[in-house]
Amino acid sequence: MRALLLLTCLLSTVAGAQADPAPATSPDEPEWAMPPPGTGPAESAGSRAQRYSRFSAGPAGPSIAVAEVLLGLAGGALLGNAYDAEGQTNNLYTGAMLGGLTLGTGGILYQYFFPVQRRESLLATTASLAGLAGGIAYANNQGLGDRDRAFFALITSQVGMFSSLLLTSGGRDLSGADYGLISLTTFYATLFASLIEFIHDAETSGGYNFAPMLMAPAIGMAIGGLLAIPVELNGLAFAILWPVPITIAGMAFGLAAPLSGNATTGRAGLIALSASFVISTMAIAFTYSPPEQERFSASTVQLAPMPVVMAAGRDHQGLAVGPGLWIQF
Repeated sequence: MRALLLLTCLLSTVAGAQADPAPATSPDEPEWAMPPPGTGPAESAGSRAQRYSRFSAGPAGPSIAVAEVLLGLAGGALLGNAYDAEGQTNNLYTGAMLGGLTLGTGGILYQYFFPVQRRESLLATTASLAGLAGGIAYANNQGLGDRDRAFFALITSQVGMFSSLLLTSGGRDLSGADYGLISLTTFYATLFASLIEFIHDAETSGGYNFAPMLMAPAIGMAIGGLLAIPVELNGLAFAILWPVPITIAGMAFGLAAPLSGNATTGRAGLIALSASFVISTMAIAFTYSPPEQERFSASTVQLAPMPVVMAAGRDHQGLAVGPGLWIQF
């Protein structure tokens, strides 16, 4: 009984201390020693901005650093091999080490000072690979040498990486709907380019041209990025746009393959894919219901530098790359 009484007194004492904490200052303390009213920290510890770790400002910063190291190794090896004189030097190894060190240092410094979110890092890494492939394809299409091809591939990979990071910077992660739309347009751009080149190769004897296929992912990402600004797809739209056109095109391709040649088979698959994609898009447009949290435009104007590709040369048969400005408001 005595132990129960002591325990009750202890609990009541603790509850009273929590309910009525002792004042920070004594009433007998002089007025000049009391803190002025309204002073204190400007924001709470929970709302104060904090770094993700000692080595990165965001959760996906290390992935950017690793991607830059790998891009530097691959691009530096290509560039070093272009300077290799009949295999008598080790320029390939030297170029890979210098490229990995240079680009890796740049990636580490960026992710240390600027936060990188997870889907944002996936988009930037994919854009860098698409830029690398597109640069190689454009260089091959223009008949550039090994050195110019390596330089162009390195430049376009870094343009793809940092243009995506600059356009999506701001501390918040890229929405899943935006990343899904960009992935969707990238996939279908590559698929359409593959079917068109398959038909062209079947009709002509010039051989398969891989340049449009390698440039298609970069073009698809650019289209998806532009569409992601006004469009916010829901889960039903992705469930229709991903499997339905591919299934119908695959059925048409499989039915036409035993009955006709490669060109006719490719046309059947291309027509079925295009028609099913257009019909699915129209059905989604008429039955679209926006997500619960519709994305609104930013209240402040956002500016970011970006490359611009324009027609140039005699009769506008060539391409020229110059500086541009991305404005979002």
